[in-house]
Amino acid sequence: MEKIIVRDAYENNLKHINLEIPLNAFTCVTGCSGCGKSSLVFDTLYAESQRGFLEGMTGNIYGQKLMNKPKVGAVENLRPALNISQNYYNVNPRSTIGTTTEISYYLRSLFAIVNSARGNEVSESFFSSNNPKSFCPHCSGIGVETIISEDLLIPDKDKTLKEGAILYYKGPEEGKEQKYLEALCNEYSIDINKKVSDLSKKELYQLLYSDEKIKYKLSYKEGKRKKQHYVLLQGAIPAIMDRVTQVDNTMSTTVYSKYMEDVPCHVCGGSKLRSDILEYKVNGLNYYEVEAMEIRELQIWLLKFKYDKVEKNKRELVSQLLESVLNKLDALMQLNIGYLSLNRTIPSLSGGERQRIRIATQLTCSLKGIVYILDEPCKGLHHRDITNIIKATKNLVDKGNTVISIEHNKRYISAADSIIELGPEGGPKGGYVIDVDTKPLDYSYKLDYKEETNYLQYCELKSINFRNIHDQDVMFPIGGITCITGVSGSGKSSLVSIISNCFKRSSSVNCKSFSGGNSIRRVVVVNQAPIGKTPRSTVVSYLEIYDEIRRLFANTDYAQSMKLSASLFSMNVKGGRCECCQGTGLQKIELNYLPSSYITCPECEGRRFDDKILEVQYNGKNILEVLETPISEVIDIFKDNKKIYSVLLSMIELGLGYLKLGQMSMNLSGGEAQRIKLAKALGVASRGSNLYILDEPTSGLNSVDVEKFEKILLSLQKNKETILIVEHNIEFIARISDYIIDFGVFGGNEGGKIVAQGKAKDVFNCKNSSLYSLELK
Repeated sequence: MEKIIVRDAYENNLKHINLEIPLNAFTCVTGCSGCGKSSLVFDTLYAESQRGFLEGMTGNIYGQKLMNKPKVGAVENLRPALNISQNYYNVNPRSTIGTTTEISYYLRSLFAIVNSARGNEVSESFFSSNNPKSFCPHCSGIGVETIISEDLLIPDKDKTLKEGAILYYKGPEEGKEQKYLEALCNEYSIDINKKVSDLSKKELYQLLYSDEKIKYKLSYKEGKRKKQHYVLLQGAIPAIMDRVTQVDNTMSTTVYSKYMEDVPCHVCGGSKLRSDILEYKVNGLNYYEVEAMEIRELQIWLLKFKYDKVEKNKRELVSQLLESVLNKLDALMQLNIGYLSLNRTIPSLSGGERQRIRIATQLTCSLKGIVYILDEPCKGLHHRDITNIIKATKNLVDKGNTVISIEHNKRYISAADSIIELGPEGGPKGGYVIDVDTKPLDYSYKLDYKEETNYLQYCELKSINFRNIHDQDVMFPIGGITCITGVSGSGKSSLVSIISNCFKRSSSVNCKSFSGGNSIRRVVVVNQAPIGKTPRSTVVSYLEIYDEIRRLFANTDYAQSMKLSASLFSMNVKGGRCECCQGTGLQKIELNYLPSSYITCPECEGRRFDDKILEVQYNGKNILEVLETPISEVIDIFKDNKKIYSVLLSMIELGLGYLKLGQMSMNLSGGEAQRIKLAKALGVASRGSNLYILDEPTSGLNSVDVEKFEKILLSLQKNKETILIVEHNIEFIARISDYIIDFGVFGGNEGGKIVAQGKAKDVFNCKNSSLYSLELK
């Protein structure tokens, strides 16, 4: 069997390792967080493949250095590699599942061919929401508009106007907002002591929408100072819109965003297209209706396609189009994302869903001889769905490709042809090859339940209606650890966002009633969204301790004698940084039609700062050494600074001591990014009564890392914190849960139903639960 041969790899913490990876086979790379998996797979194999490809292009006639060579003696027999990672950023709201998979192009072509029989030729682009001639003029083809929401402006309609029922007018008794409200009520003869629920429709309209701009001399107090000036009286909503639409008024947008929500465009109803475009139909449906179907419904609709409206000479072409679309839909169905629709935007998907869409796209691709690099393909997948991702991985191999996967899921790893385990721990002490195994891994799961506790206080939401959740009631214990479970797309994330909004606004949002909110002071949402996408964003900047560190350097005797201010120790301010790379240590190489790449700055050679700055030392280390030394080795120099020390200690307790403060945020895994967010939250002195909402916190963690994480959760609980966790790891769920809310085994329109909730053992034993009777061997 042919093999990729890696000789003397020493990128990051890799210890000059030698490896052989079989070609045309499926290999899993596993090990604890920070042990060197990404250094081997992404920073060595993928980087060397990309470098060879870029520098071998005929267009690179001057032999320009386009990428740094990875720290490796040699990589032999390497093939072109495709990186299907989680760190794939696409924030363009016009990018949808349909455009990414190209299914939308085929469907638009189908609409054009079928409707050309109407006597007027229409092209594929005629049905595109990116075509200025076709898209809705109001929303420019986005399908949504931002409005001021009455519900967000008035969360509690049983309060009186004087009590601040309309939040925009809420303020001190003698303050500007209250006096403005009094003036408005006097102008329209409205009783300020009335509850909003008792106002007439006309009165509510006048307070919210009147736009007569009546000139009025307003007298009020700002602190102890009296103020007086003319204002134009108008309702809350036009007043907010006037402030938000002012040019460059980002501050106002931020202040008033709490009253805003995105809703379907009132002109096109969310269809993105002009009404005359929607008159063109295929088999009784317009283009918007087809793209809005769940993928599984679309598949059935296409299988029942009627050819009677298609011209005979075009039926063969239509048949070929349908075959292409059905092949692509089948690949999406194989990966259990049939609950999604083609018009779903890419930014709104989870990392796991995005990755599976990219894998599905490759399943219908005719390329062979590619090395596919997958980053935790089981992320976001329920235990029941792992079989499908194994099948998809093996399909790529059967087509003549090589798959190298970073993964922690035992079931997925057990299906690999070869397993490479790195370790024994994260950071400087890791980077060794612990084991290479070509025998199938024997996997089994053991469920140990947490000791049951009876809770006296619960949070309760009744009649929830949001996305695919309809008329559901839910409760969970205050001070307990609750896991929210169910298959992908069943409603877990939707429930979490409702709960978060209810607590943040102290009122019912997307539900009829909400109780228990008085027990929580602060909501800490810790999700897997990236914490930075450019070299400017680093771990230290995200943790918000860089200002404090720079102040410590500026206060040293040497810095004061040289008159070096704290700002000179910043990578973002001119004066102390290297201007060639602007303090990143890297130089960006722009490439046409390819992702940008980065090389070490040729001027400062990665040192980021001027020599005069690097001469300053705090407790024996200069600023670069603080940024480039693993946290576990640098924490002791800050033992006298409570703020910095507590944050760094949280990082170490969460198993992130191997990271460096100067590390680029864009190079972190989703699991690392989430734990950094948690460390930042934990670094703030806790007085209990917080609600922590965690999104799949064990993804990217092996069993050793999970144990460390469990200790943190239990210490938080001991401190009277309430914890909500969206999770798929069944062993972790059993061990940590006091309570479980389960959405069952259906996603999309068939999901959205809470099938079981209660104590962990009871939910695991409930026949309707997604956790019931899982094959543990």
